[in-house]
Amino acid sequence: MEDLISDATVEVINTAELILFHRNGYYPSRFYLERKINTRSSLQNVRARLIALNQFIAEHDLEQHETGFEVGENLDWLFYEQEIEVVPIYQEAVALVERHQIIPLSRIQNFLLFMKIPGSRTAVDPENHGNGYHFHYGEVRRDVLVRYDVLLTFDKAKSETDSAIISETPLYIEPHGVGKYVHIDASTIGHNRRLPVYLVCDKIMRKRGIQNFMSPSNDSWQFYPLA
Repeated sequence: MEDLISDATVEVINTAELILFHRNGYYPSRFYLERKINTRSSLQNVRARLIALNQFIAEHDLEQHETGFEVGENLDWLFYEQEIEVVPIYQEAVALVERHQIIPLSRIQNFLLFMKIPGSRTAVDPENHGNGYHFHYGEVRRDVLVRYDVLLTFDKAKSETDSAIISETPLYIEPHGVGKYVHIDASTIGHNRRLPVYLVCDKIMRKRGIQNFMSPSNDSWQFYPLA
């Protein structure tokens, strides 16, 4: 499966390189720049660039800096996604996606401190920032999943997985990729669409284990059962 590196990850790295390399009078080699352009979205290249930035900060004993680039509390750019399976539901489909850290955060602690990432001194607790399975949802067009701008996941805190037919463990929905993917007003999705989506997600959840799923964010709301 293809590793999905987000645009936000590339933007953070590009901005950090501009601040650290160019403002400190250091210019990477032409080979490095050409390689960066040609493989900018590969997981291997992104890891290498983060390690290089971390090493540069350590070698130059740089302290926290006003970067002029707000990364804020949203740490999505520290993760990449991997599509595991896609299950069609009539003209739509649900994709099981696994989210991973791009690199162990302890390996880029100098970089995190420099960029003023909350919790950097303890290398950021990844459990609080979205590791795990979740679902993408969208239309099927020419055998390709065209994603809606939402994410689906289960609430582990409200798990009731002992039921024989349907677990009734709440499935939550939240905005994800707004402006990048097809917009959908989730409030307009009726029960006849929600139930099949839930049944597919519930079956996958039982197989994979609810403990391995992302927790819903503060921006989420209950998709099914209807609240």
